[in-house]
This record gives sequence, structure tokens and C-alpha cells, in this order.
Amino acid sequence: MIEKILVFGGKGGVGKSSISSATAVKISDLLPDKKILLISFDIAHNLTDLFGVEVGNELYQIKDNLWVIEPDPHIYAEEYTRDFAEKAKKLMKKMPLVNLIPKLEEYIDETFNANSIPVALKNAIFFQKILDAEEINDQNLQFDIIVCDFPPTANMVALFEIPEDQVKGIMKYSLKVFAQIRGTMRRMTDVASKILNPFGQEDREERRGLADDLLYMMNEVEKRGERITELIKNVGSLRLVTIAEKPSYEEIKRARELTEKYIKTDGVHVNMLIPEGAADHCDFCSIKHDKQKKYLKQIENDFKNLKIWKSHSLRIEPIGLEGLSSLANEVYGVVNDVNEILNP
Repeated sequence: MIEKILVFGGKGGVGKSSISSATAVKISDLLPDKKILLISFDIAHNLTDLFGVEVGNELYQIKDNLWVIEPDPHIYAEEYTRDFAEKAKKLMKKMPLVNLIPKLEEYIDETFNANSIPVALKNAIFFQKILDAEEINDQNLQFDIIVCDFPPTANMVALFEIPEDQVKGIMKYSLKVFAQIRGTMRRMTDVASKILNPFGQEDREERRGLADDLLYMMNEVEKRGERITELIKNVGSLRLVTIAEKPSYEEIKRARELTEKYIKTDGVHVNMLIPEGAADHCDFCSIKHDKQKKYLKQIENDFKNLKIWKSHSLRIEPIGLEGLSSLANEVYGVVNDVNEILNP
């Protein structure tokens, strides 16, 4: 059973991937008996660069209790929609008028495939697959804690919205076509209908069976969406990552407002601060340091009820387990109780 889902969001380029990766490494150190999964949902995946290994679309075991993945959402969307698509195409091709409307079969073939699904929905499909503990890459692992590197705010919100209303996302094309054909059929006269619809009782039974199968699948998708939405509300925790500059600061304010109905915001990471010592010996650093102090104060005022973590820019890039552990120590300090991270 999933105990916690940590979601890291914010503007691009503020260090979400580094902070989320460092957090996953730290939690895996503190909880050696728990299975931890780190997922990148950002289109510009960079877990491969951060860990110094080829991650990709397969679950990659970094250490005994830590796995990472950079999923290709199209692959999972294709797998997820294949059975539904085949039944829908078969049903529609058996309906009256289909053979009489030019290129309708071609339209059906082109419509019912993973290419027609928005990227955010594809990501949501994979996310739900993971949260439902389904088999991934021939592995059926029950993860205890999931750490998610989410895309910038607009796409992050879409990931939260889609599980709540996934049926409409998957079905919008099919329902449109079904409605068009049904409307045309209703306008046909009884005589014309008999002429144009040569199907017998056996064929009607098959169509009814296919329609029942599709309805069942739609209901299951809806139940799954509701279950995942509830899970995120119950064990999800949003951590907003920012730098002490106006655009990033404004973004995390929007992100908190837009996501509050889906997930609880528990903290803010203020990243890449100029160390005091550097500001004392560098004019450029001093100017930047003063600007950062201004926005840091605003962040502390606007998010005063939340945990605020502050981390300075490191001299050495946080690459590999050792580098990410160093970043985790910079972010969280000396932490012996993992609840300081999981439940701040």
C-alpha cells in the first residue's frame, strides 16, 4: 500500500529534478526497508544525467530500495487503450451507414489510437498504472513511497485534473462519432433502415455485446480515476520548488491556488541561494544576493504556514548518488527522523 506520494512542482529551470532526486535518495537512506520510486513526468527528462546512468522507459534499480523511471507516456497510452480501441472500431464498423459514408472507416482507424490522446492524459495513464500497482516492464513491485518530478504548472494541473475526469479524455472522440451515427440512423425511415441495415439477429447480439463491454470498460476507468484522485488527496503532498526571483515566486503562488482542490501543499523549496560568503567577495554575487533576500522574504510571508527549506548553490554539481546525497544534506541538514521530510 502506498504510504506517501511526494510531488515536486514549479517553474522550469529551478532545480525540481535535482531536489526531487536528492529527496528520493535521502528517504531511501533513512528507510532502507521501504521501496521508493522516483518518476520524472517532465518532457525534458534528466534523471539519466543526474544519476549518471541510462534510465529511460524501464524501471531502473539505483540501489537496494530505490528505483527510477523516465516513462515514455505514448507506450503506456497505447497499451492502455488498445483493447478499448479494438472493440470500439469493431462496433462502429458494424453499425448501419458506416460502409456508406466515405472514409469513415479510415477516420475510425485514425481516431482510436494513442496518437490522438493528449500528452497530459498519456502521463496520467502511466501515473494511474503505477498508483494501482500494476505490472511495469514485467515487474510488479509494490512501492511504499513515490517521489514525482512533475512538469511546470499548467501541465502539472492537467495531470491532477485528468484522473478525475479521465473517461471524457479517453472517450471524447469516440462519443462524438457514436453520436453522429446514431443521429443519422434516427433520421432514417423504417424502409430505408431495412434496406441499408442488412444485419440479422446474430449481428445485433454481437453489437450489443461489444457495446456492453465498452460501457463496462468506461465504468472501470471512471472508478479507477475516482480511486486515484482520492489516493492523491489522502497521501499526496505537493512541494513547490522555486528560486528567489519574481517569475518563479509568482509561479509557485499560482501553482498552490490551482492545485489546492487536488493535493495538499506542504512545503516550499527555495533553491540556488547565493551563500553569504560568496556575496562578501563578489560584486555580482552581492547584487544577486540582495535581490534574493527581497524575494525570499516575500516567499516566507506568503507561505508562512508551510515548511520552507532553503538550499544554496553548490560548488560541485549534484551528480550521482554521492552528489545527490550532498544536495540532500544541504536541503534538509542532519535529519534522523524521516517524518521531518515526509510530514513537515
